[in-house]
Amino acid sequence: MFLIRRVCKIERKDSWKVAKLLTRICGAYEKNTSRGEATSYMGGTGFPAEEITVCAEWIQETIEAYRLPNAPDSVLNYNVELSQLISEYEIEFLKVATGEKLAERS
Repeated sequence: MFLIRRVCKIERKDSWKVAKLLTRICGAYEKNTSRGEATSYMGGTGFPAEEITVCAEWIQETIEAYRLPNAPDSVLNYNVELSQLISEYEIEFLKVATGEKLAERS
């Protein structure tokens, strides 16, 4: 099981627009694939921070690539708009320490 996080580094003025786009992208994947529900959130917009970020994260049993032609059409359009608003973009893949995995390794 994996936690996957998309991190968009942005300018403060674009925070709500980026959050809306990222939420729509995640929603399209949730509707059209087996991806679980994502949570979107912002960092540094209402308090001091080194950088302003908008993130989305979700849990998946396996890591799957959703490349063309498997990506929903709406995602392609949203990604074009999103790419114009972000200064840096990262995807993090984190292995979840489930109770089952902890029991196997102790």
